[in-house]
Amino acid sequence: MTKDYSQVIGTLRETAIGRCRQRLDAAAKKMQKMVGNPPEEKKDKVPPCTEQYGVTSVLKKRHGL
Repeated sequence: MTKDYSQVIGTLRETAIGRCRQRLDAAAKKMQKMVGNPPEEKKDKVPPCTEQYGVTSVLKKRHGL
């Protein structure tokens, strides 16, 4: 009986890990596209003389947070 349960658990674990890897790969590809091509409209909104380089200002500028 324990072999059956361990096989089922192993199969479920491998399936879950495979799905997680697929999701991580898809998210990485999506982020790579977003980072490589920033939206043009947000570049023009902030004048170059008022740019700040802190973490908070970057999040506000790029993501509107």
